[in-house]
Amino acid sequence: MKGKVKVIVDGVPYEVEVEELGGGKFKVSFEGESYEVEAKDLGIPMEALQAPAQQVPAQPVSVSSVSSPSVSASTPSAPVEAAAPAPAAGENVVTAPMPGKVLRILVREGEQVKVGQGLLVLEAMKMENEIPSPKDGVVKKILVKEGDTVDTGQPLIELG
Repeated sequence: MKGKVKVIVDGVPYEVEVEELGGGKFKVSFEGESYEVEAKDLGIPMEALQAPAQQVPAQPVSVSSVSSPSVSASTPSAPVEAAAPAPAAGENVVTAPMPGKVLRILVREGEQVKVGQGLLVLEAMKMENEIPSPKDGVVKKILVKEGDTVDTGQPLIELG
């Protein structure tokens, strides 16, 4: 999967082209240079990003370990760690990876879900982000409703 996303480096937003390489690794291209980066601690297991027949839209990510906003051409393959959203409130609770507005809830309480299956759509920075299930299970409780504004780390859905 290849596409453009907005990343924030030291508080400065950039639009970059991202190509998924697999295993949580991505090729990020910016101003004619390419960098291999690894996504860590996104609040969902990496297997959810690699589920066959499911495409998980890229989400905005803040990159915090780059020393300056200008990216050096001397380190085109240096791994860069993405800053993580707040961890899940419990292993069975799916939390908001970023602040935003709940546009659509894609599941119902009592519904069986598979890892990587979309649970809800969260609008953040004018982008629609489908929040995937981190594991197989049953939707025990939906903790938000369509139209709700949520903060990073806020519980969204409890799985059983």
